[in-house]
Amino acid sequence: MAADETIRANLSRAFEAGRPAQGYLIVGPVRHEGRELAEWIGARLLGEGPTIADHAHPDMPWFEPEKVSRVISAEMMRGRILPLAQQSALSGGWKVIVIVSAERMRAEAANAFLKTLEEPPPRTLFLLLVDALTDVLPTIVSRCQVIQAGGARRLDEPWRTRVLGLLAEVGEKSVLLDTARADVLCAILEDMEARAEKEVREESKANRFVEEDADTLKALVGAKAKAWRNDLLLTIEQWMRDLMCVRAAGAGAEPPLAFPEHREALARRAAAHSLAHLEENLSLLGMLAEQLDRNLSPAHILPYWMDRFYL
Repeated sequence: MAADETIRANLSRAFEAGRPAQGYLIVGPVRHEGRELAEWIGARLLGEGPTIADHAHPDMPWFEPEKVSRVISAEMMRGRILPLAQQSALSGGWKVIVIVSAERMRAEAANAFLKTLEEPPPRTLFLLLVDALTDVLPTIVSRCQVIQAGGARRLDEPWRTRVLGLLAEVGEKSVLLDTARADVLCAILEDMEARAEKEVREESKANRFVEEDADTLKALVGAKAKAWRNDLLLTIEQWMRDLMCVRAAGAGAEPPLAFPEHREALARRAAAHSLAHLEENLSLLGMLAEQLDRNLSPAHILPYWMDRFYL
């Protein structure tokens, strides 16, 4: 059974048993697979009809980030989303509330949302759509059932091939080689910044206010570049998990991998380290992500982390 069919079959069983989660965090492209799964859930609970696909069903409201800054503000949460959540469904059945790009929820909005998410009104279901879990507050994640929709985010080309090539070519450890690998990653991050600025400026031509507001432009460029940077870190994390899977499986086994095309390189690297060392990678990667989020210079910190990682 395909992954998408398995997800829908599991959800159907939960709905039929009357035991859905209070909220589902659907991870996948919000304009494609994530939206399609949300619409399917709506049709499953509210019945088929054109209003589901048109996002016009009165018991399935859709909320998206607003304003030039594209955020879900506390005012929006308290003034529109939560009051609607407390109302009974007009049809007398389920009410399904969809929040698109929930990672754009400001901290104050998220805090206001938490209590309702923990104890939703009867027959009320929240669907939170996000491209990636990276920027979603842990308090939100912990209160939802996470669903990895098909077509999950992945690093764009040509960056993906460059990063995987760098990882697959790791054959020995040395300060010089680690510095060279860090330089490659720094160049990729710089390229992401440049591409983000170019795309945002192109997109802003249709909105003169954005085009002329330097702070807004900077914020939009930073958000786009950060999303790509998170995809880069996700690729490295998946490589690390593949190393752990290969090491734990032992000789002769073929565990499912994110990068099966690099199985031989993964086997060589996994054999060079203990499972404990490979597990340490994930905590180290988390620390690197935190430093990048604090806007520390990649050129200053990446050589250190490339030396620390067991790749």
